[in-house]
Amino acid sequence: MVIAVYFAFTSLSTVGFGDYCPRSDLERLLGSIMLLFGVSIFSMAMGRFIEMVEQIKQFNQSFDEGDQLSRFFGVIERFNHGKPINMELKRDIEEHFNYKWNYDRNMAL
Repeated sequence: MVIAVYFAFTSLSTVGFGDYCPRSDLERLLGSIMLLFGVSIFSMAMGRFIEMVEQIKQFNQSFDEGDQLSRFFGVIERFNHGKPINMELKRDIEEHFNYKWNYDRNMAL
């Protein structure tokens, strides 16, 4: 039973069987727990990222570019637990997008 659980976790986490593998049931059990923990952490991080992208999409639906950028900074601060964005970085991002909006000839008119 332990070997089957270990095989399932290594297959699902795409680690697979490599040159080094557990030899006892205890090693397989500990390996399975570590793999499950790793997959859980990755899944939580991806879930937060997808949630952030979805909120950005919702914000962008009804606003012009300047409003979208302001709301984007608000979402970033929210997901950064209220910690403000570095002002120099924020200014650089704003300058980039202002240049893009004013001079990009590939944007749809």
